[in-house]
Formats: sequence, structure tokens, C-alpha cells
Amino acid sequence: MNCNHFADRAKGLWRGNAAAFVFSALHVLWLVACAASLVALPRTGTAQQPQRLTLVAWEHEDGPDLRKCVGLLEEFSRRHPHLNIDMTHDDWASAYPRISRWSGSLKEHAPDMTVIPDEWLAQFAPNLCTFGTGIGRYLEPFIPAVLDPITIDGRIHGVPWRVDSYALYYRPDLLPEGRKAPTTWDELLATAAAISDPEQGVYGLGLPGAVNGGGARTLLTFLWGAGGSFYNEEGTINFTSAQMTDALEYWVRLARAGALQPEVLSWDAAQLQEAFAERKLGMIIAGSAFARRLNNQHGALNFAVAPLPCRDQPVASISATYVVIMRTTQHRAECMEFLKFLASRGAQDCMRQTGSVPSHREVISQGRGEPLMHAFVANLEHAHARPKRDWKNLEAMLDDALFLALGGRCLPAKALATVQERYDRAAASAPPQ
Repeated sequence: MNCNHFADRAKGLWRGNAAAFVFSALHVLWLVACAASLVALPRTGTAQQPQRLTLVAWEHEDGPDLRKCVGLLEEFSRRHPHLNIDMTHDDWASAYPRISRWSGSLKEHAPDMTVIPDEWLAQFAPNLCTFGTGIGRYLEPFIPAVLDPITIDGRIHGVPWRVDSYALYYRPDLLPEGRKAPTTWDELLATAAAISDPEQGVYGLGLPGAVNGGGARTLLTFLWGAGGSFYNEEGTINFTSAQMTDALEYWVRLARAGALQPEVLSWDAAQLQEAFAERKLGMIIAGSAFARRLNNQHGALNFAVAPLPCRDQPVASISATYVVIMRTTQHRAECMEFLKFLASRGAQDCMRQTGSVPSHREVISQGRGEPLMHAFVANLEHAHARPKRDWKNLEAMLDDALFLALGGRCLPAKALATVQERYDRAAASAPPQ
């Protein structure tokens, strides 16, 4: 066999391997092209990942367990399979600084939704989504007082989350024999005076008088129970109405009758609640959350609750928090679906079961049948909420009026006239909004 034979055979082997290589390469390219075409085709029948919406809520250490809201969020996702609510919790102490930053330097880190209390709504309103009649019809079953704080300049800014209502807490074992819980101002004074026994360190009624201690809010409750309003006919703040004067004079009467705790101006609401738990006070006015704290911290304490005593008309005083949508969200329409769901009867009933006072009329009727909840829902149709604008300043003014009147520095009418003059002067010099 010569060299030419080997050369011819080598050429044949090369041609065969080359052909096989080309075929394999073409086959690989065809597979890649097929895969690319499959990626490009729409995936009909494949489950789409739900859109994730973020909600930041806040809780107190001894407050309601927000984990009980998990069922509410799961039900929303069941009805809206394309949406998931990712709710995180943080302490209330972090709420104001966080929301301030989300409204300012850290807007890009803001969640889609958060929870805001009534007293902050007006301040943060420019950074919140607003709604008109589109969501208004979902809120029709709610009592007016719970909707007033979220209605600013005719626009709605959120949906009720949790509601707290105030009632009269009393120790049945301290009531004089044969007496029931007082329902009027006169009965309240008489009962408180009868309970007071300074020698035993027991006093009839606890009212807060310390600065920022809750007295301003409680004084407004007496104003509303006298049939008064914090606004005049022009819609401006009025400290000097006849009903406000009567309410402050009544506090002075209670103090002079020995019906209140000593040194009223040094007590805040938290101190009064502790004194009540220790059986040093026969009665106090507090929110529904206080009942939960009493049960959690003091076990089987002997206490009861009754609707707020009034002079001229039934009264209820409420505070509330609301779920709001941050203006920076990229998912406004999806968040709106959650707000509509939250406004439903079923969702509000779920919130009632977490301890929130119901403000949806159909759910209120259920609360009336519960022994403890009855006092908090009894007069909700006559409920009032604190002013939604400039509350901190108004609170300071009312605290000053309490200081002047309860401290004996001037008569109640003069004390109120003094703070009215200061308020009007400050309002006149304030820049237009």
C-alpha cells in the first residue's frame, strides 16, 4: 500500500467527520432557536405571580396582637389571587418619625400603605392619595364621626382601621350600696363624692390635669355631653361657648366637692389608670383599649364599664387610626382594592374580633349584644372626634385653661377667655395655608 492510498483514506475520514460536525452544530443551533421561540411565546395556563403590596402597621407592647389580622389578609388574597398584602409591624414610638421620613427625604423607601392616627392626618395629607365618590359609597355604612378626620377639603384620605371609644370605668365594690353607674353629671358628682374616702386613700373620680396628660380630650368629652361644639357658626374654634364654660365649671365643682383625686394638675391618664387598677379610684374615663390592658396585666379585676355620663344629650368620644395609601406608590389601583375590601362588613367584623370598636353600622349592632362592648358602642351615633387640624396647639390651650381654673388662678369663664385671646392672636399672625 503506497502513500497515495493513505492520503486518499485520510481525506475521506476528514470529509466524513467534518460533515458529522456540521450536522451536530446545526442541530444545536436549531435547539437553541426552538428554546428561544418557546420563551417568546405567551405562557397560557401558567400561574402569574401575585402583585406584592406593602403595608406597615404599628402596635403597642400591650396592645392588640396584629397577627390576628392574618386571616383578614388571607381572605383578601383569596378574593384577589393576583394581589398579596405584605404587612409588617413596628412599635408606635417609631410611627411618627418613619412617616415623616417617608413624606420627605426617604420617599423612595415608603411602603404602598401605612396606618396613621386621626391627629396626624391633616399634617400628612399632602403625601397621601385622595379619593372622591369612587370610595365614598363604600364608606356610607360608617358613623359620621369616624369619617370626619379622613375627610379633608372634601377629599377622602383613607379607610378606618382600628377605632377606640371612651366609656366610664367603675369599681362595683366601691359604689355606695344601692347605687348604679351614674348616667348624668349630677349623678356622677354625687357618686364620686360618696366614694371618696381620703383617710383610706380612695377617691371617687379620676380626671387628668397634667400637661399633655389627656385632660384636654376629656374636657371636650364633657363639652359634647353638654350639647356643645368646639366650633362656632363660622366654623372657627370657640373656647368660650356657654357649654364649654359649663364643662370647665363642672370640673371645678367636682374638685371642690372632694370628688376628684388630690392635686389634679399633677395626674396624667396613665397614672389614673394605674390608680384605678390598684382600687384607689372608684371611676375613671378611658378608652376601650384600657379594658384589654386590665385583663392582660391584672387578671380577674373587679371592674365594669358604662356609657359616658352626660348633661343634655347622649355622647360618645372616639379616636381612630386609618389605612392610607402613600402618594409615592406605583400600585394605587391595587391598593384601592384593599381599601374597598377593608371597608366591607366582613372585614370590619374581623377587626372587631381583634378588639377594635366597630364603626360600621351593621357591625355595631353585634357589639351591642356583648356585655363589655355595649358601653363603647351605646351612643356611637352621637360620637365626636377631636379636631383634625392643629390638635397639638388646641390641646395646649385647653391644658392651660384647666391649669388656670383648677389651680384657682381665675374663674373658668376668664380662663377660657384668656386662651381664646391667645389663640386668636396666634391665628391672626400665622401665614396663610
